[in-house]
Amino acid sequence: MLEEIATVMKSQSDGVWLKTQSVSSCNACQANNDCGTGVVAKALTPRDNLFFVKSQLPLLEGQKVKIAVSEQHLLSAAALMYLLPLFCLIAVSALLSRLQLAESTIVLGSLAALVAGFGVARLFSGPSTQQEQIEILAVLPELAVQHIRITD
Repeated sequence: MLEEIATVMKSQSDGVWLKTQSVSSCNACQANNDCGTGVVAKALTPRDNLFFVKSQLPLLEGQKVKIAVSEQHLLSAAALMYLLPLFCLIAVSALLSRLQLAESTIVLGSLAALVAGFGVARLFSGPSTQQEQIEILAVLPELAVQHIRITD
């Protein structure tokens, strides 16, 4: 199981809206400000992920929870999102090449197949599947720090 800490954003009767922050490995590197990869990762990576998880726990806004997703679900989702569109692209380009069509037709047909592959992958990995894959493991305790003034 892969675990992450999330913050409860909104509680509803059938579940909660959770927010996690994306963390890239570029933040840990000492050369992250001078590296082109680090700059691109910071610019293109979304900072917060907001999603809904079904839960009957009485959670309040602002509470921290530990969530988990199994490696099997993560790998199957990655395969669906990467391999299915790639397979569609290769299959259609091979088929159109076999038919000896013009190169521009092959390229446009292959790109259309790639887009269609992403669309099919998105249909199979809808929000309802995501909700069932994520589970709340624990509610983390809140720590309160008080500033006590000691006078002599």
